[in-house]
Amino acid sequence: MDWAPRAERPAGAGPDVPSRSVGLVGAGRAGGAVAAALAAAGRPVVAVVTRSEDARRRAEAGFPTARTGSPTAVADALHAADTLLVAVPDDAIAEVIGQLVAVRAVRAGQLVAHLSGRHGLDVLAAAGAAGATRAAIHPIMTLPGGAPDPRVFLGVSFGITADDDAAARARDVVTAIGGVPLMVADDRRALYHAALVLGGNFLASLTLAARAALTAAGVADPGSALAPLLRASLDNALADGWPAATGPVRRGDVGTVRAHLDALGPVDPVIAEVYRVLGRYTAGELAAAELLEPAASARLTVELANPAPTVGSGGAVV
Repeated sequence: MDWAPRAERPAGAGPDVPSRSVGLVGAGRAGGAVAAALAAAGRPVVAVVTRSEDARRRAEAGFPTARTGSPTAVADALHAADTLLVAVPDDAIAEVIGQLVAVRAVRAGQLVAHLSGRHGLDVLAAAGAAGATRAAIHPIMTLPGGAPDPRVFLGVSFGITADDDAAARARDVVTAIGGVPLMVADDRRALYHAALVLGGNFLASLTLAARAALTAAGVADPGSALAPLLRASLDNALADGWPAATGPVRRGDVGTVRAHLDALGPVDPVIAEVYRVLGRYTAGELAAAELLEPAASARLTVELANPAPTVGSGGAVV
């Protein structure tokens, strides 16, 4: 990863940094938001490592007393900070940790934490070898762009994986900004993150697929039409689980499901395939919960196993 040296800004804390201070490596959405919330909670951000001029300007505006620049330029301030937050892309974490150790920005007794959902403690091995305590602290929240709101994490769960001697400090970081600690075993980290992608990222994908289908059906404002239904469906599912399910699969309406696939295929075969896979999953889970008769589940499974219709070169469904 290219960390081009940049001139450091002299303002801000030097090596004599107060306890519970924060050094931030990577000032993107997640890092900037968590650091801003910590600063608002009285934990000063004393150093920010950035790669671009735009990021540096944002950091200087958001953390005016912090030193900014490359790891080498602000290594002493990072070294003295109580907590180092590493908020870089998942695949870069281990490399960046190695660079921080190489410039002696990491020290014994320091809490070094990344914000990745995917990774646990392995990517922080170099920091552990340098005597730091390690933690993964991941906010279960989608973060918009723009100026960070220090209140954005109130009531938000954070997936925490930590060394035994770092767990209390990691929980303290989360509760300081109003979050709710959620401990995740190191060997379950990938499963934990996959669950969040299913519920968060793919919920957005399903919403956009529904919008596309409504647009094809001639609905002028599909977002407004969907909003009340999606919000109620989400709230009901979170509160009640499978008993909250509604729709043709819950009712065993094979004919309706067939009509849906026939309509979706010409619009977008991929969306039709998503419908088929989700329909099979839903029918199986409803049957397991004894909310769908076995015979109806079997009929749906057969129907949903058929290939989705596609559009031929002449416009006919094939």
